[in-house]
Amino acid sequence: MAPDFPLNGEFYFAQMDDWTYCVQTLPKVSRTFALNISVLRGTLHRSILTAYLFCRIVDTVEDAAKLNPKIKIKLLMEFSRLIEDRDFRGKNLTAWVGECEAVDGSPNDLDLLNQVERVFKVFDSLPGNHQAQIIPAVAKMAKGMAFFQSRFQVGKITPLASVQDLEEYCYFVAGVVGEMLCNLFFQKLPHLSETARNTMRQNAVSFGLGLQMTNISKDIIADRDRGWSYIPKSIISEKGLTVDEFHSGVSMEKNLQILESLLCKTNGHLHDALKFTLALPRTEIALRLFCIWPLWMAVKTVAVLHNNPELLNSNAQVKISRRTVKRILLGTPFIVWSNNLLKISFNNIINDKVLKNAPTFDLEGLMTRVKKIPLDTINSNT
Repeated sequence: MAPDFPLNGEFYFAQMDDWTYCVQTLPKVSRTFALNISVLRGTLHRSILTAYLFCRIVDTVEDAAKLNPKIKIKLLMEFSRLIEDRDFRGKNLTAWVGECEAVDGSPNDLDLLNQVERVFKVFDSLPGNHQAQIIPAVAKMAKGMAFFQSRFQVGKITPLASVQDLEEYCYFVAGVVGEMLCNLFFQKLPHLSETARNTMRQNAVSFGLGLQMTNISKDIIADRDRGWSYIPKSIISEKGLTVDEFHSGVSMEKNLQILESLLCKTNGHLHDALKFTLALPRTEIALRLFCIWPLWMAVKTVAVLHNNPELLNSNAQVKISRRTVKRILLGTPFIVWSNNLLKISFNNIINDKVLKNAPTFDLEGLMTRVKKIPLDTINSNT
C-alpha cells in the first residue's frame, strides 16, 4: 500500500515492494486489461497480472519502431530462455535489461522493461502449477514474434502472405494467451465438467485470435507507419489491388471490401469466445466478467469498424467511446449469471453490423502448422 504521507520519489520507489510495483504498473501499460484483471482475486489474480506484464514486455520489444529486426530477434529469443531457464536468468537477466536500452517505446513500457526483475520476483513466488502454464505460453509468444520478425524487410511495408500466415501470427501473440488462461482457469476449477473443459479447449485459441484481429483491424494505419501490414496479401490481391495500392487508398470501395473480409473472420472468432465464456460455471462471476469485458469491447469495436471509411484515414482514431466502455462495465454484472441474457446482449451488438457468414475456424489445421515452425532454431542471422 502507498503511504499516506509524502516521500521523496526515489526513496519511495526503492521502498515499494515488487507486487505493488506490478499492480501500479499494469494500468499504465494497458488500461483495458487492467479493468478485467482487477475483478480477479487471490493467486489467479497474481498469476494473470504477472503473465500479462511478461506479454507486455515482449510486445514492447516487438513493437519498437526504430529497433533493427535482428536486435529484436535476439532480445525475444533471449527472453524466452530467461523465462524457461531460471539458471540462465540468474546469470543473464541484468545483461538483457542493459541490451534493452536500444528499445524505443512509451516511458511506461520502457520502465517495465527496465524493472523486469521485479516481475520475475513475483513470478517466482507463484505456485508451481501456475508457473507451468505461464512459462510455455510466454516463451512461445517470444519465439513466435522472433519468427515473424525474421521475415521483416527493412525500408518497405512487409505484408503477411496469406490468411494462414495471419492465423499463425495471431496464435503466437494472442492464441497462446487463450491457451494459458484456459489452463489457469482449470487450476482454479478442478471439478469442472469434461464437457465444459472440451468447449473451453476448443475455443480458447479462437478467443485470443478474435481479440487480436480486432486490434489489427483498428490499427491498420499505425502498423503501416512502422512498416508492417497484417492484412494478408492474398486478401488484397483477391480484390485486384497491390499492397501499396491498398495502403495508399487508391480505391476506398475495394479497401472496405478487404476489411470486411477480415471483420467477417474476426466475427467468427468472437462468437467462439462467447462459447468459451459461457462454458464457465454461472457461479464464477469474476471469471465470467474477466472474459466478458474485453469480449464485449471487441464486439462493440467490430460494429464501429464495419463499413467505416474513417478506419483508413490516418487522421482519425476509430474506437469505442468511454461512455460505451462504462456501459459495458456497469451493465454486464447484472446479466453475467445468465447464458440466455448474455447471448441476447452479444447478438444485439453484432446483429446486422458485420457479415454473417464467418468461415469455420480450423483449429486442428492451425495447430498442425505452428508445430512445424522450428521456433528453437530462429536466430538474428536468419
